[in-house]
Amino acid sequence: RFGTSFNAVANAIEFSCVTIGDYGRLPVRAPSNQAQAGLVTDQDHSTYWQPDLDDPLQKWWLEVDLDRAVVARKIRVIFPQTEDARPFEFFSVHVSPGIQVAGAPGKQIAFERVGRPVNNNTKQVVEFDLRTANKSPPSGTPKGQYLAKSDSLDFSIFRFVRFEAAGQTAGAALAEIEVDGIGFNLSTRVFTEVREEKGEKSWGGRTWTSRARDCDGCGKASGAEFLVDADLGRRLWSIQASSGDRDWRDDGVWSVIDFGNVFRIDRIIFVPLIGGRSPWLYGYQQGAVGGFPKFDILTSDGSPSNTADPTAEGPFEYELLSEVRTSYPFNDFQFPTRDTRLILWRVIAFYGRDANALQLFAFHRAGYPKRVELESDDLDLGAARSIRRIEWDADLPPGTRLEVQTQTGNGFTEVTRYFLKNGDEVTKEAYEASRKRYRGDIVQEKVRDATWSTWSQPHRFSGQGFQSPSPRRYLRTRIRLYSDDLDVSPLLRSLRVVANDPVIFAGLSGSVWPREAGLDSLTEFRYTIKPQAFNSRDPGFDQVLIALPPGSADAELLAAWVGGQQVEATSSLRGDSLWVQLPPPVVKRDSVNIAFATRIFASPTVFETFVFNSSQEDNGQGVVPAALGADQVFVPEVVQGASLIRNLRHSELFTPNGDAVNDLYELSFTVVKTDKQPHVRVFSLDGRLIAELANATPRGARATYAWDGQRNGEIVPPGIYIVHIELQTDPKDEIVQQYLHVVY
Repeated sequence: RFGTSFNAVANAIEFSCVTIGDYGRLPVRAPSNQAQAGLVTDQDHSTYWQPDLDDPLQKWWLEVDLDRAVVARKIRVIFPQTEDARPFEFFSVHVSPGIQVAGAPGKQIAFERVGRPVNNNTKQVVEFDLRTANKSPPSGTPKGQYLAKSDSLDFSIFRFVRFEAAGQTAGAALAEIEVDGIGFNLSTRVFTEVREEKGEKSWGGRTWTSRARDCDGCGKASGAEFLVDADLGRRLWSIQASSGDRDWRDDGVWSVIDFGNVFRIDRIIFVPLIGGRSPWLYGYQQGAVGGFPKFDILTSDGSPSNTADPTAEGPFEYELLSEVRTSYPFNDFQFPTRDTRLILWRVIAFYGRDANALQLFAFHRAGYPKRVELESDDLDLGAARSIRRIEWDADLPPGTRLEVQTQTGNGFTEVTRYFLKNGDEVTKEAYEASRKRYRGDIVQEKVRDATWSTWSQPHRFSGQGFQSPSPRRYLRTRIRLYSDDLDVSPLLRSLRVVANDPVIFAGLSGSVWPREAGLDSLTEFRYTIKPQAFNSRDPGFDQVLIALPPGSADAELLAAWVGGQQVEATSSLRGDSLWVQLPPPVVKRDSVNIAFATRIFASPTVFETFVFNSSQEDNGQGVVPAALGADQVFVPEVVQGASLIRNLRHSELFTPNGDAVNDLYELSFTVVKTDKQPHVRVFSLDGRLIAELANATPRGARATYAWDGQRNGEIVPPGIYIVHIELQTDPKDEIVQQYLHVVY
């Protein structure tokens, strides 16, 4: 849960900005009594730092490094009041963004005083409210929706806090320094490679900028990750801007921050770097030129867009937040809460050639986020497992929900990538043709093979059947936690993947033959199953289930072989599956061949196959294709033909007179390339609707219909009628008409 205020000192250890100053990585430093210096950040008011009375006053100071830039509204110093320790009477408090003074010898940073007691201090707690000057440019007051239009803002941005004694008092001690941040800066949790290298926390997401776009106006830019690194001291987002006479996507001054989750954001503070008006002109930015007289900020909740440029916006729909015309040094946007996953900053007009920006801070309103996403690594299940269902233990208050999506696959391939020293990736031939001094790293990368599936349909309740292809050896999960109420949140304790224990621990591979067949033609196939390795402790299997195309009513077992010897196997059709029972003993090491006949209608048709041990319950194990596509059969007729309705058969003439001879009109045809249901109606020659016919086999690819010649309970008169078949699909609608003769 996010709040609107927090003590930025308490979690400083989670960050690690570039080291600045002469004291290394010490989070708290003091030239007097350094051993106690860290006690001012331990959140314990009973411990304290007390400078040595023998040290000169010039050493009675202490600095706290927050290890990242913080937007804060108040600094609080807390003193002990005991027999041996008392408040400082004379002191001052200073802050610094951590920007080194340009041209100064050594590592010097400049501090600005934010307060000191007016009289001799006797209080245990002294607070200093923070303000920041925000002067309008000479061109006039900046304009922009939700932009705070003020020459003074109620916060300050800094990294270091310095406490200085202005007089020596016996027993003077400092217990705590607290910094009240205005809220949690979500930018500090966006994934970047630098954060990963340092071991800092991240919540996913990424950044990208015009550097990634290949266009005439897209100049050389630093990465947009500099906008979210919370480090003012060393780096800034910079780009060599173009002329500004093209679409913003091709002018090359834009960047996107993807937070990876959907947060409820109500405040953004953006700090551009405008020539001659940097907030800190003494630092490395003093020579900055150029600026952004016109820029926009947009947000997106991650909803997809069919019109967005995937390189610039990504595949997302955005909503304009503010059109800024003339910029402040600090642009403070305060707005009604928006569900936000992405922030897009784009420049509409600029001056100068170099454009720069320091930082973008984004703050969550009080409450829980809208959506949080967790994603696992690729998990090795040890062998191909038949996953049955997904279960979880979670609290889901009203207004919250949980979804789990999965991907599965069977393996990986090794890919070699070649890089030049400038970071460009090239082909192997280009790498070898380049001069040695230009060659960079050769990287071996493991990538998924073609067996991996895309993200499944969501599992929306615990115990739901598994939605990804199975069996597979590898699994990846993505969990999404939703909250429609900012005051409540789902709580996930555990996630379980329920899979069958394998009957062959090394796994089984399979293949089908032939690999081609005719459309809607009863064809003999042979499916071969081979254990990957022998283990005497395997339970083994004696049952085989082959999934058939829907509507395979005339499918049958022809023969079965174990270890090359034909055996007496029995079979039955269960739904759209052929169930084969092998005779004893159970199979552990031998290959099994199943010959069967069925019709197929789709190209390709996949024959998923499972094996079971009849002495165990719920122990089905999937058979993995021996090679990519080894379980698939192709139907060339389906691919080659344009028609969706094939192999139509019907009785052109029937006599519905009740003599049990040719009393029914029968119609059947095969539907290919779609799972849409056809609409069949009978019309008279003058266009009157006579009957609507229902498909007797809606689950099969072969549609069948029958009509007894009645309309409203009466036999239709003899004559010629039209059978109208209509199949509506997204790419096209197909209509087929046949004449039907009713005679007596």
